[in-house]
Amino acid sequence: MKSKSILIAYQDDHWAKSLSTFFHGMGYRVETAKMVSEMIRKVRKGKSHVVLIDDEIEGVKACDLVPLIKRIDDSVQVIVISSEASLGLVKRLRGAGIFYQAMKPVDLGEIKSAVECAFEKIERENLKEGFFPFLIPRRVPA
Repeated sequence: MKSKSILIAYQDDHWAKSLSTFFHGMGYRVETAKMVSEMIRKVRKGKSHVVLIDDEIEGVKACDLVPLIKRIDDSVQVIVISSEASLGLVKRLRGAGIFYQAMKPVDLGEIKSAVECAFEKIERENLKEGFFPFLIPRRVPA
């Protein structure tokens, strides 16, 4: 993976800008989306590896958006930042295939750790595709 890319789909401009600045300062390539259509378009481009999504964007709940994101690109790791902690919502989000659910108010340390773990998972899955990369013939230096 050349550049690690994060898409922040968040309706609150203040938090989207704060998260964007935070992750950009850590060396990630960051994109933001305030609308569902914009988020879907950016996921379809295939440049985002991790999506941080608010629990609701334009009245659409995250538990309805996650299956759509996973249908577009199953390798994208989705982290939902939610204000609701009901067991039903948690079950729906886990069933939809989220990577992690963080609770509001946002703890930047927790989100940072979740994003790092998501990228580690992506790298592990990419290694499985090239099962024995050391068996690829290469020139041996003399």
